[in-house]
Amino acid sequence: GERGNAPAGSDPHNVFENKNILYEANSLSITANKYEISTDKVFDIIRESRKILFEAREKRPHPHLDDKVLTSWNGLMISAYAKAYRILHKTEYLERAVEASEFILNNLYDRDKRILLHRYRDGEAKIEGGLQDYAFFVQSLIDLYESVFEIRYLETAIELNKLMIEYFYDNEDGGFWDTSGNDESILLRTKEDYDSAEPTGNSIAVMNLLRLSQFTDNKDLYDKAYKSLQLFSEKISSHPYSMPQMLCALDFALQKPKQIIAAGKKDDNETLDMLNEIYRYYIPNKILIQAEPGVENPVIPFLSQIIHASIDKATVYICENYTCQLPVYDVEELRKQLTAPVKAEITK
Repeated sequence: GERGNAPAGSDPHNVFENKNILYEANSLSITANKYEISTDKVFDIIRESRKILFEAREKRPHPHLDDKVLTSWNGLMISAYAKAYRILHKTEYLERAVEASEFILNNLYDRDKRILLHRYRDGEAKIEGGLQDYAFFVQSLIDLYESVFEIRYLETAIELNKLMIEYFYDNEDGGFWDTSGNDESILLRTKEDYDSAEPTGNSIAVMNLLRLSQFTDNKDLYDKAYKSLQLFSEKISSHPYSMPQMLCALDFALQKPKQIIAAGKKDDNETLDMLNEIYRYYIPNKILIQAEPGVENPVIPFLSQIIHASIDKATVYICENYTCQLPVYDVEELRKQLTAPVKAEITK
Protein backbone atom coordinates (compact mmCIF):
# COMPACT_ATOMS: atom_id res chain seq x y z
CA GLY A 1 0.00 0.00 0.00
CA GLU A 2 0.94 3.68 -0.17
CA ARG A 3 1.77 3.80 3.53
CA GLY A 4 3.66 0.51 3.52
CA ASN A 5 2.72 -2.84 5.01
CA ALA A 6 4.83 -2.85 8.19
CA PRO A 7 2.37 -3.57 11.06
CA ALA A 8 1.75 -0.60 13.34
CA GLY A 9 3.72 -0.81 16.58
CA SER A 10 6.23 -3.35 15.27
CA ASP A 11 8.62 -0.79 13.78
CA PRO A 12 9.71 1.39 16.75
CA HIS A 13 12.58 3.04 14.86
CA ASN A 14 10.43 3.83 11.78
CA VAL A 15 12.85 2.02 9.47
CA PHE A 16 9.98 0.80 7.26
CA GLU A 17 7.74 3.89 7.42
CA ASN A 18 5.87 4.21 4.11
CA LYS A 19 7.73 1.16 2.78
CA ASN A 20 6.72 -2.37 1.90
CA ILE A 21 8.34 -5.54 3.21
CA LEU A 22 8.49 -8.22 0.52
CA TYR A 23 6.82 -11.52 1.36
CA GLU A 24 5.17 -14.44 -0.43
CA ALA A 25 1.46 -14.00 0.11
CA ASN A 26 0.32 -17.12 -1.78
CA SER A 27 1.61 -20.45 -3.03
CA LEU A 28 3.03 -20.86 -6.53
CA SER A 29 -0.13 -22.58 -7.79
CA ILE A 30 -2.51 -19.87 -6.46
CA THR A 31 -0.32 -17.13 -7.92
CA ALA A 32 -0.13 -18.96 -11.28
CA ASN A 33 -3.93 -19.32 -11.41
CA LYS A 34 -4.47 -15.66 -10.54
CA TYR A 35 -2.19 -14.41 -13.33
CA GLU A 36 -3.04 -17.26 -15.72
CA ILE A 37 0.55 -18.38 -16.20
CA SER A 38 2.33 -21.66 -15.44
CA THR A 39 3.82 -22.43 -12.02
CA ASP A 40 7.19 -22.80 -13.74
CA LYS A 41 6.89 -19.24 -15.04
CA VAL A 42 6.02 -17.95 -11.56
CA PHE A 43 9.01 -19.82 -10.13
CA ASP A 44 11.34 -18.31 -12.75
CA ILE A 45 10.04 -14.78 -12.04
CA ILE A 46 10.53 -15.17 -8.29
CA ARG A 47 14.00 -16.68 -8.78
CA GLU A 48 15.05 -13.81 -11.04
CA SER A 49 13.57 -11.27 -8.61
CA ARG A 50 15.49 -12.81 -5.72
CA LYS A 51 18.70 -12.51 -7.74
CA ILE A 52 18.07 -8.80 -8.39
CA LEU A 53 17.21 -8.26 -4.73
CA PHE A 54 20.33 -10.12 -3.57
CA GLU A 55 22.58 -8.03 -5.82
CA ALA A 56 21.02 -4.84 -4.47
CA ARG A 57 21.47 -5.98 -0.87
CA GLU A 58 25.10 -6.94 -1.51
CA LYS A 59 25.83 -3.20 -1.94
CA ARG A 60 24.87 -2.57 1.69
CA PRO A 61 27.21 -3.12 4.66
CA HIS A 62 27.00 -6.72 5.81
CA PRO A 63 25.75 -7.41 9.34
CA HIS A 64 28.32 -8.73 11.80
CA LEU A 65 28.56 -12.51 12.18
CA ASP A 66 28.23 -14.11 15.60
CA ASP A 67 30.86 -16.73 14.82
CA LYS A 68 32.37 -17.23 18.27
CA VAL A 69 32.77 -20.77 19.62
CA LEU A 70 31.35 -21.19 23.15
CA THR A 71 32.53 -23.98 25.41
CA SER A 72 29.14 -24.32 27.10
CA TRP A 73 27.05 -24.61 23.93
CA ASN A 74 29.56 -26.95 22.33
CA GLY A 75 29.31 -29.14 25.42
CA LEU A 76 25.57 -29.50 24.87
CA MET A 77 26.15 -30.26 21.18
CA ILE A 78 28.81 -32.89 21.91
CA SER A 79 26.44 -34.67 24.29
CA ALA A 80 23.69 -34.65 21.67
CA TYR A 81 25.95 -36.09 18.98
CA ALA A 82 27.38 -38.74 21.32
CA LYS A 83 23.88 -39.90 22.28
CA ALA A 84 22.62 -39.77 18.68
CA TYR A 85 25.52 -42.00 17.63
CA ARG A 86 24.53 -44.67 20.16
CA ILE A 87 20.96 -44.78 18.92
CA LEU A 88 21.38 -44.21 15.17
CA HIS A 89 24.83 -45.84 14.70
CA LYS A 90 26.00 -43.05 12.38
CA THR A 91 29.77 -42.76 12.71
CA GLU A 92 29.73 -39.16 11.44
CA TYR A 93 27.87 -38.17 14.62
CA LEU A 94 30.61 -39.64 16.79
CA GLU A 95 33.26 -38.02 14.61
CA ARG A 96 31.66 -34.60 15.11
CA ALA A 97 31.47 -35.11 18.87
CA VAL A 98 35.12 -36.17 19.02
CA GLU A 99 36.27 -33.34 16.75
CA ALA A 100 34.45 -30.68 18.79
CA SER A 101 35.71 -32.04 22.10
CA GLU A 102 39.29 -32.17 20.82
CA PHE A 103 38.96 -28.57 19.62
CA ILE A 104 37.94 -27.41 23.10
CA LEU A 105 40.62 -29.49 24.81
CA ASN A 106 43.29 -28.10 22.48
CA ASN A 107 42.15 -24.48 22.33
CA LEU A 108 40.08 -23.65 25.42
CA TYR A 109 41.51 -25.78 28.23
CA ASP A 110 44.79 -24.56 29.72
CA ARG A 111 46.00 -27.45 31.89
CA ASP A 112 49.01 -25.55 33.20
CA LYS A 113 46.88 -22.65 34.45
CA ARG A 114 44.10 -25.08 35.48
CA ILE A 115 41.41 -23.09 33.68
CA LEU A 116 38.72 -23.69 31.09
CA LEU A 117 37.99 -20.66 28.92
CA HIS A 118 34.59 -19.51 27.72
CA ARG A 119 34.99 -18.53 24.09
CA TYR A 120 37.18 -18.84 21.00
CA ARG A 121 37.09 -16.56 17.98
CA ASP A 122 39.47 -15.78 15.16
CA GLY A 123 42.38 -17.65 16.72
CA GLU A 124 41.90 -16.18 20.19
CA ALA A 125 40.63 -17.96 23.31
CA LYS A 126 39.67 -15.75 26.24
CA ILE A 127 37.26 -15.08 29.13
CA GLU A 128 37.37 -17.28 32.20
CA GLY A 129 34.80 -20.05 31.98
CA GLY A 130 31.68 -19.92 34.13
CA LEU A 131 29.81 -22.77 35.77
CA GLN A 132 27.93 -23.63 32.55
CA ASP A 133 31.18 -24.02 30.62
CA TYR A 134 32.59 -26.47 33.15
CA ALA A 135 29.33 -28.34 33.83
CA PHE A 136 28.23 -28.73 30.20
CA PHE A 137 31.68 -29.75 29.00
CA VAL A 138 32.20 -32.26 31.83
CA GLN A 139 28.82 -33.75 30.96
CA SER A 140 29.82 -34.01 27.32
CA LEU A 141 33.06 -35.81 28.20
CA ILE A 142 31.15 -38.37 30.28
CA ASP A 143 28.66 -38.85 27.44
CA LEU A 144 31.52 -39.18 24.97
CA TYR A 145 33.23 -41.78 27.15
CA GLU A 146 29.99 -43.80 27.23
CA SER A 147 29.97 -43.75 23.42
CA VAL A 148 33.61 -44.30 22.45
CA PHE A 149 35.07 -45.72 25.72
CA GLU A 150 38.38 -43.86 25.59
CA ILE A 151 39.42 -43.58 29.21
CA ARG A 152 41.13 -40.19 28.68
CA TYR A 153 37.72 -38.55 28.22
CA LEU A 154 36.59 -39.85 31.60
CA GLU A 155 39.92 -38.86 33.17
CA THR A 156 39.54 -35.32 31.81
CA ALA A 157 35.94 -35.15 33.03
CA ILE A 158 37.14 -36.07 36.55
CA GLU A 159 39.97 -33.49 36.28
CA LEU A 160 37.64 -30.68 35.20
CA ASN A 161 35.00 -31.69 37.73
CA LYS A 162 37.59 -31.17 40.51
CA LEU A 163 38.29 -27.67 39.16
CA MET A 164 34.54 -26.98 38.94
CA ILE A 165 34.14 -27.90 42.61
CA GLU A 166 37.16 -25.79 43.59
CA TYR A 167 36.00 -22.69 41.70
CA PHE A 168 32.21 -22.81 42.06
CA TYR A 169 31.01 -25.17 44.82
CA ASP A 170 29.62 -23.58 47.99
CA ASN A 171 31.01 -25.71 50.83
CA GLU A 172 28.85 -23.91 53.34
CA ASP A 173 25.36 -24.30 51.87
CA GLY A 174 25.82 -26.60 48.87
CA GLY A 175 25.07 -25.80 45.27
CA PHE A 176 27.30 -24.05 42.75
CA TRP A 177 27.88 -20.37 42.16
CA ASP A 178 27.47 -19.28 38.53
CA THR A 179 30.81 -17.44 38.60
CA SER A 180 34.15 -18.10 40.29
CA GLY A 181 34.31 -14.76 42.10
CA ASN A 182 37.61 -13.83 40.46
CA ASP A 183 36.06 -11.11 38.29
CA GLU A 184 35.75 -8.06 40.58
CA SER A 185 33.36 -6.36 38.14
CA ILE A 186 30.69 -8.96 39.04
CA LEU A 187 29.39 -7.65 42.35
CA LEU A 188 27.02 -10.47 43.27
CA ARG A 189 27.52 -14.23 42.96
CA THR A 190 24.30 -16.05 42.14
CA LYS A 191 23.13 -19.67 41.97
CA GLU A 192 20.87 -20.05 38.95
CA ASP A 193 18.10 -22.61 39.52
CA TYR A 194 15.78 -22.16 36.54
CA ASP A 195 16.06 -24.68 33.70
CA SER A 196 14.79 -22.76 30.69
CA ALA A 197 15.92 -22.99 27.04
CA GLU A 198 19.25 -24.14 28.46
CA PRO A 199 19.59 -26.22 31.61
CA THR A 200 21.23 -24.44 34.52
CA GLY A 201 24.83 -25.07 35.39
CA ASN A 202 23.65 -26.26 38.80
CA SER A 203 21.36 -28.97 37.44
CA ILE A 204 24.03 -30.40 35.16
CA ALA A 205 26.78 -30.02 37.78
CA VAL A 206 24.76 -32.00 40.34
CA MET A 207 24.14 -34.76 37.79
CA ASN A 208 27.83 -34.81 36.93
CA LEU A 209 28.66 -35.30 40.61
CA LEU A 210 26.23 -38.20 40.84
CA ARG A 211 27.48 -39.89 37.67
CA LEU A 212 31.16 -39.47 38.51
CA SER A 213 30.56 -40.68 42.07
CA GLN A 214 29.31 -43.92 40.50
CA PHE A 215 32.29 -44.27 38.16
CA THR A 216 34.88 -43.63 40.87
CA ASP A 217 33.03 -44.97 43.95
CA ASN A 218 33.56 -41.54 45.51
CA LYS A 219 31.13 -40.83 48.35
CA ASP A 220 32.32 -37.22 48.71
CA LEU A 221 30.95 -36.41 45.25
CA TYR A 222 27.62 -37.99 46.17
CA ASP A 223 27.52 -36.03 49.44
CA LYS A 224 28.11 -32.75 47.60
CA ALA A 225 25.30 -33.60 45.16
CA TYR A 226 22.99 -34.57 48.06
CA LYS A 227 23.73 -31.31 49.88
CA SER A 228 23.00 -29.35 46.70
CA LEU A 229 19.69 -31.15 46.19
CA GLN A 230 18.81 -30.24 49.78
CA LEU A 231 19.61 -26.59 49.02
CA PHE A 232 17.19 -26.57 46.08
CA SER A 233 14.61 -28.86 47.73
CA GLU A 234 12.13 -26.09 48.57
CA LYS A 235 12.11 -24.87 44.96
CA ILE A 236 11.90 -28.46 43.70
CA SER A 237 8.81 -29.01 45.88
CA SER A 238 7.05 -25.73 45.15
CA HIS A 239 7.96 -25.21 41.46
CA PRO A 240 9.17 -28.55 40.06
CA TYR A 241 8.21 -27.55 36.50
CA SER A 242 10.78 -24.72 36.62
CA MET A 243 13.74 -27.09 37.10
CA PRO A 244 13.12 -30.29 35.11
CA GLN A 245 16.83 -31.00 34.69
CA MET A 246 17.35 -30.83 38.44
CA LEU A 247 14.49 -33.31 38.79
CA CYS A 248 16.49 -35.70 36.60
CA ALA A 249 19.37 -35.40 39.07
CA LEU A 250 16.99 -35.95 41.98
CA ASP A 251 15.62 -39.06 40.28
CA PHE A 252 19.17 -40.36 39.80
CA ALA A 253 19.83 -39.85 43.53
CA LEU A 254 16.56 -41.52 44.56
CA GLN A 255 17.20 -44.61 42.47
CA LYS A 256 19.90 -47.20 42.80
CA PRO A 257 21.74 -46.41 39.56
CA LYS A 258 22.97 -49.37 37.57
CA GLN A 259 26.64 -49.86 36.88
CA ILE A 260 26.65 -51.68 33.55
CA ILE A 261 30.00 -53.16 32.55
CA ALA A 262 30.60 -54.60 29.10
CA ALA A 263 33.76 -56.69 29.23
CA GLY A 264 35.49 -57.83 26.06
CA LYS A 265 37.55 -56.52 23.16
CA LYS A 266 36.13 -53.10 22.26
CA ASP A 267 35.88 -53.72 18.52
CA ASP A 268 34.68 -57.35 18.61
CA ASN A 269 31.24 -57.90 17.10
CA GLU A 270 30.04 -59.74 20.22
CA THR A 271 30.93 -56.77 22.43
CA LEU A 272 29.31 -54.34 19.98
CA ASP A 273 26.14 -56.46 19.91
CA MET A 274 25.96 -56.32 23.71
CA LEU A 275 26.53 -52.54 23.74
CA ASN A 276 23.90 -51.98 21.04
CA GLU A 277 21.41 -53.98 23.07
CA ILE A 278 22.11 -51.75 26.09
CA TYR A 279 21.67 -48.64 23.90
CA ARG A 280 18.21 -49.86 22.83
CA TYR A 281 16.74 -49.02 26.23
CA TYR A 282 16.17 -45.69 27.90
CA ILE A 283 17.95 -46.20 31.22
CA PRO A 284 18.84 -42.71 32.43
CA ASN A 285 20.00 -43.77 35.89
CA LYS A 286 23.07 -45.73 34.97
CA ILE A 287 26.74 -45.53 34.12
CA LEU A 288 28.15 -47.55 31.25
CA ILE A 289 31.68 -48.91 31.26
CA GLN A 290 33.56 -50.90 28.64
CA ALA A 291 36.42 -52.94 30.05
CA GLU A 292 39.19 -54.83 28.30
CA PRO A 293 40.05 -57.98 30.29
CA GLY A 294 43.55 -57.76 31.72
CA VAL A 295 43.83 -53.99 31.12
CA GLU A 296 44.12 -51.86 34.27
CA ASN A 297 41.68 -48.95 34.56
CA PRO A 298 43.21 -46.14 36.62
CA VAL A 299 40.00 -44.23 37.42
CA ILE A 300 37.41 -46.99 37.95
CA PRO A 301 38.82 -48.85 40.96
CA PHE A 302 36.10 -51.47 41.45
CA LEU A 303 36.61 -53.00 37.99
CA SER A 304 39.55 -55.11 39.13
CA GLN A 305 37.23 -56.91 41.57
CA ILE A 306 34.80 -57.82 38.77
CA ILE A 307 36.70 -58.27 35.52
CA HIS A 308 39.21 -61.10 35.25
CA ALA A 309 41.90 -61.50 32.61
CA SER A 310 40.62 -65.01 31.87
CA ILE A 311 37.39 -63.72 30.26
CA ASP A 312 37.49 -64.93 26.67
CA LYS A 313 34.11 -63.77 25.32
CA ALA A 314 31.89 -60.70 25.55
CA THR A 315 30.38 -60.54 29.03
CA VAL A 316 28.07 -57.99 30.63
CA TYR A 317 27.76 -57.36 34.36
CA ILE A 318 24.77 -55.38 35.64
CA CYS A 319 25.47 -54.11 39.13
CA GLU A 320 23.79 -51.94 41.76
CA ASN A 321 25.92 -50.41 44.50
CA TYR A 322 28.81 -52.47 43.02
CA THR A 323 27.02 -55.75 43.75
CA CYS A 324 26.59 -57.58 40.46
CA GLN A 325 24.05 -60.02 39.14
CA LEU A 326 25.28 -63.15 37.43
CA PRO A 327 27.37 -62.34 34.34
CA VAL A 328 25.52 -62.33 31.02
CA TYR A 329 26.97 -63.93 27.89
CA ASP A 330 24.17 -63.47 25.33
CA VAL A 331 21.84 -60.71 24.18
CA GLU A 332 18.63 -62.52 25.19
CA GLU A 333 19.65 -62.85 28.85
CA LEU A 334 20.96 -59.28 28.81
CA ARG A 335 17.53 -58.07 27.69
CA LYS A 336 15.89 -59.76 30.69
CA GLN A 337 18.22 -58.14 33.19
CA LEU A 338 17.95 -54.70 31.58
CA THR A 339 14.16 -54.68 31.68
CA ALA A 340 13.86 -55.88 35.31
CA PRO A 341 11.99 -53.37 37.57
CA VAL A 342 13.94 -51.10 39.92
CA LYS A 343 13.12 -49.89 43.43
CA ALA A 344 13.47 -46.27 44.57
CA GLU A 345 15.12 -45.32 47.84
CA ILE A 346 17.57 -42.61 48.80
CA THR A 347 20.94 -43.59 50.20
CA LYS A 348 22.90 -41.34 52.51
